[in-house]
Amino acid sequence: MTLTQLRIMAYATIPGLKQKVVDDTTVDLYINKGVIDVSAYTVCLKTNKKFAVVADQAKYNLSSVIGDYLTMDKPGLWWNSGTVALPNYKPLNPVTLKSLDNDRPNWRNLASGTPQDYSIDGDILTLVPAPETSLADGFLLYYGKKPIAMTNVAHYPFSGSTIEYSHLSIFDDAIILYVRSKLNPTMNKLNDENLTLKEYYSELESKLKVFKKRPDIRANADTKFMAPRVRG
Repeated sequence: MTLTQLRIMAYATIPGLKQKVVDDTTVDLYINKGVIDVSAYTVCLKTNKKFAVVADQAKYNLSSVIGDYLTMDKPGLWWNSGTVALPNYKPLNPVTLKSLDNDRPNWRNLASGTPQDYSIDGDILTLVPAPETSLADGFLLYYGKKPIAMTNVAHYPFSGSTIEYSHLSIFDDAIILYVRSKLNPTMNKLNDENLTLKEYYSELESKLKVFKKRPDIRANADTKFMAPRVRG
């Protein structure tokens, strides 16, 4: 649905919501925030990006090296142990600062070398140890990106443009439920807020299962295990 259609759904499905109480600008704000929340929860905007390794630098700001970073994806961070011409990307071990303090209490004092572990705390990416040489496209990060905000009534969620990501239209109802949970307090319906949040997460989980389904892989696996045909 476009931004206009999402607005119509919001006014139609949220009891007591009227333009005299909440204007279109406010509704649009919460719709866009709902798209961000859905994107973070489902990691539906999967992507990856390479960025430069800086010698002896252990910390990187994701807002600077990635820009549209929202949340991590399962493949995580990879380091190029080769060269630009002959890359050899290897996965690094995801950890927390707390686990580093427990398992490698001297990690802050390590000399630069071959990165082994990485931690992400908010906007800060920490490498342990810091890389010893610089390299363009030395890191490869798999992540979920932040959606582009809808600023025009003809824009679609997630793309923030007139192009619809049709496979993500299954999350339209979740976006409306998010808006409802945020606007209920405006209409003095605090009890409904908690109920709608439960409905929101239930809807997200339901549609996330649909999003992750890969019947083609299952069909391929079934084909592989089929007994060979006997020809007479």
